[in-house]
Amino acid sequence: LCSFGKRRHGWRPQQARTAQTLKHWSRPTGRLLRRTGAVSFRRLSRWYCRFSSWQLFGKPSGTCTGHSSRINIMSCHVPLFVLLCVLLCWPVASKPIPGDCQEKWFTQTLDHFHWKRTDDGQQPTFQQRYYVCDAHWQRTDPKGPILFYAGNEGALEGYMNNTGLIFENAEALHALILFAEHRYYGKSQPFGADSWRVDPSFLTAEQAMADYATLLHSLTRAWGAADSTVVAFGGSYGGMLAAWMRRAYPHIIAGAVAASAPVGQFPGVEGFDPSAFWQIVTRDATAEGGAAPDCADNVREAFKLLFNTGSTEAGRQQLQQAFLLCDPIAGEQQVTDVAYWVQSAFDAYAMGNYHFASDYMTGHAGCELPAWPMRAACQEMTDTPAPSAAQTASHIAGIPPTAASAVTRQLATNRRLLLHAQFDQQERAAVDGQASAAPQHARVGAVRSELELLVRLRNAASLLYNVTGAATCFTLDMSGPGAASIGPWDYQVCTEFLGQELPYFPAGPSSMFWDQGPFDWQGVVAHCRQAWRVTPSKYHSLVQHGGTDWR
Repeated sequence: LCSFGKRRHGWRPQQARTAQTLKHWSRPTGRLLRRTGAVSFRRLSRWYCRFSSWQLFGKPSGTCTGHSSRINIMSCHVPLFVLLCVLLCWPVASKPIPGDCQEKWFTQTLDHFHWKRTDDGQQPTFQQRYYVCDAHWQRTDPKGPILFYAGNEGALEGYMNNTGLIFENAEALHALILFAEHRYYGKSQPFGADSWRVDPSFLTAEQAMADYATLLHSLTRAWGAADSTVVAFGGSYGGMLAAWMRRAYPHIIAGAVAASAPVGQFPGVEGFDPSAFWQIVTRDATAEGGAAPDCADNVREAFKLLFNTGSTEAGRQQLQQAFLLCDPIAGEQQVTDVAYWVQSAFDAYAMGNYHFASDYMTGHAGCELPAWPMRAACQEMTDTPAPSAAQTASHIAGIPPTAASAVTRQLATNRRLLLHAQFDQQERAAVDGQASAAPQHARVGAVRSELELLVRLRNAASLLYNVTGAATCFTLDMSGPGAASIGPWDYQVCTEFLGQELPYFPAGPSSMFWDQGPFDWQGVVAHCRQAWRVTPSKYHSLVQHGGTDWR
């Protein structure tokens, strides 16, 4: 069972208490899956491999057009057949994603676990979308393997366009690629558009896995490929599904590549720490994570200053000016909203801290965060340069020095002005007007005033919130992984409690944010009862899937 790490995201109890909306797509914390998913492989030797490949194509991220560069890094623990591991872990030449994938539809059973009594005896169905990419598939016997992507909590196109590993290895493996869309997401809607508003009762991880098993069973027999090896792939929640399918359907799934699958981030699992994710985010903002050495300390001081400044009406006016907010800050609760708005941006930078420019976190096609976005955001927080990006990139996954240098040059190229000229003018006016009166703030980076520290914090958040370059002022609406809305993912959190950092998991005092108190399970329950009239099952995933116990 392979695992490779991305990081995922974040609840604040205030949102549940005030029935504010929650984000609908998961970016859970990046706990790597470290154990095998099948008893039958336990006696086999463990093979370790490192995979790195890069694709450099398209336009740089200075404009909201073109394709992003891509580097995938994977650490594998693979008790599968050796050939698959070697082929997956061998560096391959960069290839663009093939354009021969065909959209198709499958008549899927609505409820796999109950039989509904009907006049004609037929069970309700819906149309499930899937894509087949078979340009490299070996159709003669023995037929090539099938690389199956277990769809996540979103439309299928987003995962197809950001999944390089499968496409990069399909030719070498003579494999067929199959992407399946998760029920209630994208175009796979059992009850029409926004099916979760009609009846979300059939939206569970177990139903989704049964969808995928049924789809694979049917298609492989239709293709005469019942004996073909099927390897499941997935990232985040999709990685959880891939790993869980290896365990639940071992006769269908021969192995799984579970990327950032937080199978252990559940209450009751040994070592569960609801604040762990934010410690990982903080590490990304340190020299150890490749950022400027004083970044995390400066961010921590900036949050302290934000709350201190927001404790008075005059201070809240100052915050509106410093953060270029469209509307006045109405009370201290909205000061906390500003803080979460900024925290959500750092959430996105950690989760999307890729070596390449990408629009995966931005929500705006073609508008990319730069390579190493956390490092770029940290440069807004300090005048101290980051450690050698080339050395850091070389250290991580053994990228050759020439490639590391290219990554460094790309980072420099991608750094661009984040705000309009009017933003810069307002900032200079605000800082210059108060620099003499404001007390100096003790920082390594020699910021001229406390207000400037807040302006820098805003600039760091602007990397995400003004990724289009078109903003003239900011609202507190979040984008990226911290975006909040009632939707199908929130229902899954409120039933199976599949995990969500913002706002469910609080940052602790050891993070660079602020102490957000203990994990508030009763707050989660209160929100779910109000939003969905359901009570989440706290230990559902542990009981159903075993956490990290893969015996």
